[in-house]
Amino acid sequence: MAKNTDSSIKLLVLYDILLKSTDEEHALSTNEIIEELKKRGISVSRKVLPSDIDLLNKYGYEICSYVKKSRYYYAVHQLFDTAEITMLTDVIKASKLTETRKETIINKLYSTIGIYKNADNTDNIIFLDSKKHGNSSIIYNIDAIETAIKQKKKVSFLYYHLDENKKKVYHRDKKRYVFNPLSLIWSKDNYYLLCYDDRHDGTSRYRIDKMEDVTVEAEPILEKEEFNNFDSETYRKQIFSMFGGELEEVTIQFDKELLSDIYDKFGTDIEIQRKYGGALETTLSVQVSKTFFLWIVGTLGKVKIIEPNNVNERFDSFVKEITDNY
Repeated sequence: MAKNTDSSIKLLVLYDILLKSTDEEHALSTNEIIEELKKRGISVSRKVLPSDIDLLNKYGYEICSYVKKSRYYYAVHQLFDTAEITMLTDVIKASKLTETRKETIINKLYSTIGIYKNADNTDNIIFLDSKKHGNSSIIYNIDAIETAIKQKKKVSFLYYHLDENKKKVYHRDKKRYVFNPLSLIWSKDNYYLLCYDDRHDGTSRYRIDKMEDVTVEAEPILEKEEFNNFDSETYRKQIFSMFGGELEEVTIQFDKELLSDIYDKFGTDIEIQRKYGGALETTLSVQVSKTFFLWIVGTLGKVKIIEPNNVNERFDSFVKEITDNY
């Protein structure tokens, strides 16, 4: 291989070697770095290498060194630490990406912490109860939707579900859905597009893994005053399990053993009051729906609706409907 003396290329290759082959516990000596550069067709002297390292540090790439018989260098991995990688990996494993895509993304994440920590952790990756999903284009769907949101363009797509033979059944006779995108929302291992159309009030939600041929349209979104100050985080807290319903203030009373579950579902910024007898009470801003009622039923009487009365009456009717059908 011809020798390459371009200083910018030399710095890039030098950083790549240090990033991928070193960490706090695995450093490379001056001679080892020179040898690695030589393998890539780059020549550098022992006297020049320290100044190259200084340049990397000057530009924000943290390279540390120590002396132990000779001088050793290693890169400090700043993007993610091991614990952060582990948490991100868990999210990816729980997603509905294909197994190939999951593995690719996880390997990219671990590549940011070097080969040694990568080797220590990849053996621990277990895909527990992983469900197979056939939509390999989820990541591209997300990218297209994010682009549309940033550019304030409409987005279109085909929407489908799978029949008993796992064949795609397209909605609306395979006519394209066209919407004004608002936000992407993650809920219960699924990504959703939150959007609105030009003719109707309110919002709609669509599963991204059930979309096909997602396209950023040339047409700009139709701006609606009700969405000018849209806050996706507030919406996420208000919506209950991704099922629509009328937004209401609902006061519930619940056993203290459910406090952690309440915090998990509604956040820690809600106010909790202790009532006589040890029960706890809070007022929630939720979209009242069958899913909300099913959650209350699932607590086996440990959650009770206190007010308003109309929600309590709807809940009683819901329970009666269930018992009448079984």
